[in-house]
Amino acid sequence: MDMTAEERVGPADDAPMRLGRWTIGRKFVGLSVVLLSIMLVAALWSFMQAARVNRETILLEQVLEPLRREIAAIEQETANEELATERALRYGGPQLRDPARHAAELARFEELNDDVDRRLTMLQKAIRRYQGTEIPVEVAIILGRLQLESESVQRDHAAYRRSVGAYIDPAAPAMLNGNIEREAAATGDEKRVLASLERMGTESDALARAHEQRLAAMEHRSFIISVESLLLAVLAFLIGIILSLMITRRMMVPVQSLIDGAEEVGRGNLDVSLKSQSRDEIGQLAHAFSSMVGELRTKAAMKDTFSSYLDPRVVDRLLGERRAELEAGEKREMTVFFSDLQGFSAISETLTPTALVKLINRYLSLAAEPIQLHRGVIDKYIGDAIMAYWGPPFTPDDPALSAVRAALEQRAQIDRLELELPELMGLRRGAPRIAVRIGLASGDVVVGSIGSTASRNFTIMGDTVNIASRLEGANKAYGTMILADEATVRQVSHRIETREIDLLAAVGKSEAVRVYELLGEVGEVGDAMLDLRETFENGLADYRAGDWDRAGSAFARCLEIAPGDGPAQVFADRVRAFRTAPPAADWGGVWQSVGK
Repeated sequence: MDMTAEERVGPADDAPMRLGRWTIGRKFVGLSVVLLSIMLVAALWSFMQAARVNRETILLEQVLEPLRREIAAIEQETANEELATERALRYGGPQLRDPARHAAELARFEELNDDVDRRLTMLQKAIRRYQGTEIPVEVAIILGRLQLESESVQRDHAAYRRSVGAYIDPAAPAMLNGNIEREAAATGDEKRVLASLERMGTESDALARAHEQRLAAMEHRSFIISVESLLLAVLAFLIGIILSLMITRRMMVPVQSLIDGAEEVGRGNLDVSLKSQSRDEIGQLAHAFSSMVGELRTKAAMKDTFSSYLDPRVVDRLLGERRAELEAGEKREMTVFFSDLQGFSAISETLTPTALVKLINRYLSLAAEPIQLHRGVIDKYIGDAIMAYWGPPFTPDDPALSAVRAALEQRAQIDRLELELPELMGLRRGAPRIAVRIGLASGDVVVGSIGSTASRNFTIMGDTVNIASRLEGANKAYGTMILADEATVRQVSHRIETREIDLLAAVGKSEAVRVYELLGEVGEVGDAMLDLRETFENGLADYRAGDWDRAGSAFARCLEIAPGDGPAQVFADRVRAFRTAPPAADWGGVWQSVGK
C-alpha cells in the first residue's frame, strides 16, 4: 500500500503550499486573528454609527432644546412685559388714577424689561459658545441667523422700553401733551419686538424640527447599523467555518493517512510510504512515521536475513531491549542436543557436488523439522551435524521432554530420508543405509555472544555441551541411535521409556556419566523391547558386580531377543575380555571413553 498526502489532498496551489509551511499553532492563531479582525471591524463600525447618533442627540438635548427654551422664555417675558404695560396704563397714563398700582406695574415692567435684556444677552453668549463647537454646517447657519435675530430683538426691545417709558411714566414731560404720538411710537416698537421674537422663534422651531428629523433618520440608521453588524457577525461566522474546514481538512487528511499507515503497519505491512508537503507538526510526524517504517523495514529485512542463519527468537532478543544482557552472557539450565549422520562421509564420496548439496540440504531440512516443531533452538550446522538446545528464555516449559521428543521424531525422519535416497542420489537400486546418532545432556550452560570484536556467534558453552557431544559420538561405540545423560532422563522418565547403558567417563574426567538409551514414548514401546531392557538391566547389574558368568548369560539372552543389539554385543565382548583380564576391584563399573 503506497499512500501519499498528494493523492489524498490533490494538487495544491501556492496558497495551500504556503499554508502548509505554517505550524499548527500559527494556523489557529491566524484563524483567530482573521475572525477577531472581522468582529473588530464590525464593532468599530457600530461604534462610529452609534457615536454619530449620540452626537446628534447631545446636540438636540444640550444645544437646540436649551435655545428653544430660552427663546420661549424671552417670548413669555415679553408677553408679561406687554401685560405690565397695559396694567400700568390702566392705573396711570396722562392722568393718574391709582398712583400706587401704577408705580407697582411700572416697576414690574422695568423688572421684566431687565430680565428680557439679561436673557437676550445670555442667549447671544450661548449662541457664540455653541458656534465655537463641532456642529453640522446647517446648524451653524441657523445659529448665525439666530445670532442676528437676537441682536435685532435686543435693539428693538431697547427702543420699545424707551417709547413705553415715555408713554406711561407720569414724570415724563411728554405726558402733558402728545399722548397719541407716544402711544403710536410705543405700539410700533412693541410690534417690531414681537416680529423679531417671532422670526427668532420660527428659526429655532425650524432648526429643532430639522434636527428632530435628522435624529429620527439617525435612529433608523441605528437599526440598519444593527442589521449590518449582525450581517458582519454572520459573515465572520461563515468565514470562520470555511477557514476552519479548510485548515481542518488540510490537517485531517494527513492525520487519516497516518492512521491508515499505522493500521497497515500493525497488520504487518511495511510497504507504507507517507509524504507530506506541509512543514507543520503533522508533516514532521509523517516524516518521523516514514522514518520509523523505514527502520522497521530495515530491521525486518535484517531479521529475515538473520533468521536464515539464526533462530528467529534469538534474532528478536538480539535486536530487543535485553540485547546487552544476552551478549554479556548468562547462566541457564538447558538440554543440549547433538546429531550426526552415520556413514555420511562414505556416501559423499560417491556423489557429485550438486547431488551432495541436494542430499545434505534435504537431510538437514528433515532433521530440523522436529527441532523447530518442539521449540528448540538450532545453534549451528556442522557439516551434516546439528547442534541445538532447549531451555529458557526460548523454551521455558519442559525443555528436556521437548528435546527428547524431537530426537525420537528425528529418528523417524531418517526413515523418510532412506525412502528418498534413490531419487536424491539418482540410483534405482543399491542405495546405502543411513542412520542418525543423537546425544542429549541437561545441565547448566553459559548463553551469550562468543567471539572476537570482529565476528561473534550467539551460542552456549559448558560441560553439558561437551557431554551431549560425547554421547552423540558414543552411539557409534554402543551401536545405538539416541543416548542421553541421567539429568535428562530424570526429567522425562514419567513419559519416556529408557534403557540404562553404561557409566561413562570421558578422557581426563574423573566423574562418570550414567548413560541411557531412549526407546520411545510410554505405551508406544513393544513388549520385545521391554523384555530386552529388563534382561539387559539384569545383566548390567551382574556386570557391575563382577559376576561375569551371569552377566554373560544375560547379554547372550539379549542377543537372542534382539540379534544385533549393539549394547548387548558390546557388553558381551567386555565380559569375555574381563574373564581374561578382570578390572581393578574398585573399578565401580565405570567405562573410560577413548573418544572425544
